[in-house]
Amino acid sequence: MYNFLLLGGDSRQLYLNQILTKNGFQTTLHNSSEDSSFSMEEAIKNSNVIICPIPFTRDKINLFSDNDMTDLGIGNLLNLLTSDHILFGGSIPAYVKEYAKENGIACFDYMDMEDITVKNTIATAEGAIAEAIRLSPGCLHKSKCLVTGFGRCSKTLALKLKGLDAEVTIAGRKEIQLVQAASMGFHARALCDLSPVIGDYEFIFNTIPALILEKDLIRSMNPDVTIIDIASAPGGVDFGFCRQQNIRAKLCPGLPGIYAPQSSAEILFEAIVKSLS
Repeated sequence: MYNFLLLGGDSRQLYLNQILTKNGFQTTLHNSSEDSSFSMEEAIKNSNVIICPIPFTRDKINLFSDNDMTDLGIGNLLNLLTSDHILFGGSIPAYVKEYAKENGIACFDYMDMEDITVKNTIATAEGAIAEAIRLSPGCLHKSKCLVTGFGRCSKTLALKLKGLDAEVTIAGRKEIQLVQAASMGFHARALCDLSPVIGDYEFIFNTIPALILEKDLIRSMNPDVTIIDIASAPGGVDFGFCRQQNIRAKLCPGLPGIYAPQSSAEILFEAIVKSLS
């Protein structure tokens, strides 16, 4: 029988705890600093499956928590784990994976699970669109949208935007990406050829985790453009220069946890149970 310990994170952890409990699993949830009676040592001793957050950490010292918890040190956690434990989390750092391997601790990174990453593109795309609508004074309907990159998230996002009757252009480095985009009914343009047309777009969605939207491109943008960056931090936009130019731009990490925590928790639950079976 599995006993689950859920540590830190955002509201996905709360929903995941509910789902596990509903399915008959024993759980302990530590998601608030107000729980002064909590003992990490006792909790880990009484659990064999440790559910860490997405992302696993942001400061490389503590587990991530949107409640800014101070008792979730990664070093302390690792010291308490044994080969009897199974560790789950999202974007687990390499040094944690290496420690787990050296100490015989089973370790599963959500970001390495194809079913999770594919299913989460839906919540990410919907969240990106929600952020764009919230920040922009204009409509997506009939607007000109640019999506940089053509991976899993950008494909889902582009399809959702097309469904809202936006005119969507895909910008990528690889010829095969542009061919695929064109075959799906999108406009396609090489990243290196964006400069002459960047001012045409009312919405720009970046999915590439490298500096793509830099000063020269930003100078040429429509002053009313809205930029939503869903790439891994620090993203692909020069946000400092956007502020100088009064361009609306926002880095949007963790959109599934913000806009669809319950659906995201259900996806995690299915993947966890599958991994444990």
